Amino acid sequence: MGATFLASAAPAFGVERLTYRDRNAPIDARVSDLLSRMTLEEKAAQLRSMWFSKSAILGPDGNFSPDKATKVLADGIGQIARPHDFAGKGVFLQSREIEDSVALVNAIQGHLVQKTRLGIPALFHEEGAHGYLARDSTIFPAPPALGSTWDPELVEQVFTAVAKEIRIRGGTIALAPVVDLARDPRYGRVEEFFGEDPRHVAVIGTAAVRGFQGRQRPLAKDRVFATLKHFVHGVPRGGLNIAPSDVSERTLRETFLVPFAEIVKAAEPAIIMPSYNEVQGIPAHANVQLLQGTGRRQLGFRGAYMSDYGGVANLQTHHHVAANKADAAVLAMNAGVQADLPDGECYIHLPELVRANRISETQIDSAVAQILALKFEAGLFENPYIDPKRAVRETNTAASVALARKAAQRAIVLLKNDGVVPLKSRAGLKLAVIGPNAEEALFGGYSGFTAKGVGVLAGLRNAAPKGVTLEYAEGVRISEPGGDGRHDTFTPLVKVKPEENRARIAQAVETASRSDVIVLALGDNPIITKEAVAYPMPGDRNSLELFGQQDELVEAMIATNKPIVALLLNGRALAVNRLAEKANALFEGWYLGQEGGNAFADILFGKVNPGGKLAVSFPRSAGELPVYYDRHPSDDVNQYVEGPRKPLFPFGHGLSYTTFDISAPRLSRADIGRGENVSVSVDVTNSGKWTGDEVVQLYIRDDVSSVPRPVLELKAFRRVTLAPGEMRTVAFDLTPDDLAFWDADMKWTVEPGLFLVGVGSSSVSLKTTRLSVA
Repeated sequence: MGATFLASAAPAFGVERLTYRDRNAPIDARVSDLLSRMTLEEKAAQLRSMWFSKSAILGPDGNFSPDKATKVLADGIGQIARPHDFAGKGVFLQSREIEDSVALVNAIQGHLVQKTRLGIPALFHEEGAHGYLARDSTIFPAPPALGSTWDPELVEQVFTAVAKEIRIRGGTIALAPVVDLARDPRYGRVEEFFGEDPRHVAVIGTAAVRGFQGRQRPLAKDRVFATLKHFVHGVPRGGLNIAPSDVSERTLRETFLVPFAEIVKAAEPAIIMPSYNEVQGIPAHANVQLLQGTGRRQLGFRGAYMSDYGGVANLQTHHHVAANKADAAVLAMNAGVQADLPDGECYIHLPELVRANRISETQIDSAVAQILALKFEAGLFENPYIDPKRAVRETNTAASVALARKAAQRAIVLLKNDGVVPLKSRAGLKLAVIGPNAEEALFGGYSGFTAKGVGVLAGLRNAAPKGVTLEYAEGVRISEPGGDGRHDTFTPLVKVKPEENRARIAQAVETASRSDVIVLALGDNPIITKEAVAYPMPGDRNSLELFGQQDELVEAMIATNKPIVALLLNGRALAVNRLAEKANALFEGWYLGQEGGNAFADILFGKVNPGGKLAVSFPRSAGELPVYYDRHPSDDVNQYVEGPRKPLFPFGHGLSYTTFDISAPRLSRADIGRGENVSVSVDVTNSGKWTGDEVVQLYIRDDVSSVPRPVLELKAFRRVTLAPGEMRTVAFDLTPDDLAFWDADMKWTVEPGLFLVGVGSSSVSLKTTRLSVA
């Protein structure tokens, strides 16, 4: 099928050379020419998508039906959602074989190019939060793990690989990256976030966009358009998905808008996706001030706004600001949402709304122009088809697997170590590998599935030195798995019977009693930490303790008096006070992707030195939230009856098998003007016996300001690798924008005065100096 279409890419439009068909014409001219030839119905179709409604163009076997498409796609279509799946055929979680997915893309494009009046190809969008969400694609560590690498160069490489796997299977848009801030760990969607700090997320998010799109536009053939999302989640009330975000204009500008603003400026993302929730009292998909005032005029965004899935319809069903889907379409169009994803159930009313003078055709034209421009930029008019053999050959390659392993190695954070790790291998060493997260390769949400996934137990077995033996016990079960034996995002939560878990704990105690060291794998699974999409499938929590009976298992393991090496695999920061107190070593891994087991084994046995750092603060309890590090001074004037609010593990924290010395910061000038730069340099020395990585972090604090400022603000960071005894000088530039803030009149300004400048290995381990600004 694909070969036939490849041979017939030239449409049968007669001999007239149309401007929009001229690949050498400017994109604006091609868009203008095509728009002038389109009917209102053809324009409206470009603003819609098909996901579950794909059933209207599929036959009983799930394959493309030309006869059905002739009627359904007569006016064309803007986008197709997730062509890899069977949505609309009752088995949408099932992913097609690569060749079948490619065949469907080529069939749809062939019909649109050859059988519709104007021959306009479709965009295909896919999920790519940490890998292409499709069968057999490479699964990289989850976003919090990528954030823990503090390595933008590596992150750019990861998303370059993700982009290629999406594009070679026909995708042109990635609905990623998520650049919201993880400020409330109760919220299940924090598993999609890189971290809590605006600057850190901006840097990592910029790297992700550059990986998806490349560093130059127009889009290259192995790249895809990036989608920044979600604009703007803020902190939903109670940590509940879709709940309102009660944030002031100042808080928006100082925190939640920072990643969007910096990424728009640095990387020119093609698309922004509004959030589900209210922002300052107005649902984001109907928020003219947010999308036009803030996004367009303040941030300078020039790309397309595409709705979150059902975001336009939610104006009726969730927010009750629209009486019906047609009203919802009017609100979203007036706010400037250019595409109604995933099924266009509201924008199907656009022609009738134009005829009723409720919206103008000029509004439609402006939106369609954005969609068509993406299609021209991606080269879809010239090259609408893809090669199935290449798609198979270049998916989940050896190079991608190696990159996934490297990313997982660099993501793992060593939180505590009394010297037990790296494990000193010896003949006869017995390891008890115990815990609900020890055997299954947990990928986290927004990921596909690959049989190449390596869990902790398999990774340790692969790497165990000669003479080291392993014995496994499940210990407890966090929740019951789905029918395929996996803990998948869309598996309903079924709690485990306590008596069954206690039997598992007893078995684990027997196993541990025969060991020299316990390797304990705990945390979350994708059933309990995820985007809450429906009542029987929650993902938000009111507690941050280990879920279920995991704490019972922890106490049972402590009682054995065996050394404990614990690994957390999870999607949110957890209040693991007892584990942190009693474990001899504690690692944070988040979800480590398909190579997670191998990466952890590399670190446990000392082949690789851990160097990751926390990109979120770990709380001691949900009652102490918020615990993010950049609070205002008045946040901590008082304390709780139980004691002062302090994180269990602070932002930026992470240990190594070696030690580092970071000198006091040196300023190129101690006094500068308000419009001047200053260079900050430190000497970093590996004072230990292992080659290792240190993340050098630069923070500032405005000592006295006209409005309260955070007690610390991260402004720059760099991950460096040093051999034992090696010293390197690391330099950063502080610019006026780094020192500026929104003053009492909401003007972006640098105020004169003294600034603390601190450099160190975490937000609580800093050496400081003072900078005077006149």
